[in-house]
Amino acid sequence: MAKAVGLLEIAGIAPGYLAANEISKHAAVDLWLANPICPGYFVVVVAGDAASVEAAMDLAAALGEGEVISRGMLANIDERVLKVLQSPPGISPGRALGIVETFGAAPAILAADGAVKAAAVELVELRIGGGMGGKALVCFTGAVDAVEAASAHIRQLVEPALLGHTAVLPAPHPEIIAQWQ
Repeated sequence: MAKAVGLLEIAGIAPGYLAANEISKHAAVDLWLANPICPGYFVVVVAGDAASVEAAMDLAAALGEGEVISRGMLANIDERVLKVLQSPPGISPGRALGIVETFGAAPAILAADGAVKAAAVELVELRIGGGMGGKALVCFTGAVDAVEAASAHIRQLVEPALLGHTAVLPAPHPEIIAQWQ
């Protein structure tokens, strides 16, 4: 069955944990991420069938005490996006590296999904929050032409106001690769 993913960013750690706890108890979804991010903010990511994800997000928004700052849902998400959220694989030498910054978690998930659907690339990191000043990060590897194609697709896919810097490293130095090991 195709999975949908839902994402809520909540301004408040206590309301975020409350929402995540109630989703876990009452919604038929998998809780993929429930963490404080940038100071005072919290992100909740859930996955499941589209109707269940929508119901979980409605429940979380109602419990978010009016503190929901963004909400998004992406139906039919590629499973590789969900996998990299929990277990980043690292980078193999000899492959190009694509790096994309976004403003917020939802555009990062959209970018990661778009990258793997547009080109033969492997996601190596999807970092949401965590000391990045409200930004999120998507990193992927593959042949140079595939990484360039994925980067170009992301620039068309993500709203310009939500897209930060992008870079393609055709031949990353071994010390750069070691950062993901």
